[in-house]
Amino acid sequence: MSDGIQGDEPVTKVNIGRLTNAIFAFTLLLLFKNIKTPSFNDYVQNATSEQFGLMQFSEIVGFVNAFIIISLIWMVTFHIFHQMRKVDRHYIYLHFFLLMMVIFIPINSHLYEIFNGDSPFSFFFHLNMLIIGILLMREWQYASRHPGLLQEVKPERAGNVSRKMYYIPATACIGILLSVYGLSSTRDLYYLTIIAFLIDSWIIERKDFSILPGRGRP
Repeated sequence: MSDGIQGDEPVTKVNIGRLTNAIFAFTLLLLFKNIKTPSFNDYVQNATSEQFGLMQFSEIVGFVNAFIIISLIWMVTFHIFHQMRKVDRHYIYLHFFLLMMVIFIPINSHLYEIFNGDSPFSFFFHLNMLIIGILLMREWQYASRHPGLLQEVKPERAGNVSRKMYYIPATACIGILLSVYGLSSTRDLYYLTIIAFLIDSWIIERKDFSILPGRGRP
């Protein structure tokens, strides 16, 4: 197998894309399994369904939070992936390591939820996110330095992607710092990250739309 993996090789960009989607789907399944479903004993011990609903509320909030975080990582991952023409061995190794760290998110999120965001578990959650952010950044930097791997990317769009690579590591570093000081609900920081990501994407799309023929200023 050559360094640049071509379309006639066993491992192609299409194969990696399918595996990536499968890993993210499996990760979401693990995340969903952490939500407790009502059993007969729950109804015996709790007189009303409202009481059980209150018991589940924190788990549901945690699920939504982790789901949004995983969705953010999926968007950033494919933001890079769709810019690529092909993959090589080095990129595949980085990508496999990234997928392994993604699978740890439901585990760290569940521990975070069980121990109410206690400092050590909050720290490990954000450390997991920091490693993921660094791997995503490394994937993009590696692809950018090997033009044969990338499709034609406008400098403005390449700069936009490079800027987005800093969002997750920066949020994770802030989360680690806050967890060291024992602050709670540090996982909610990633709501701001995904808002920043969406605003950044919206701005670059408006710029692209404004330069279409007939849309720009004379």
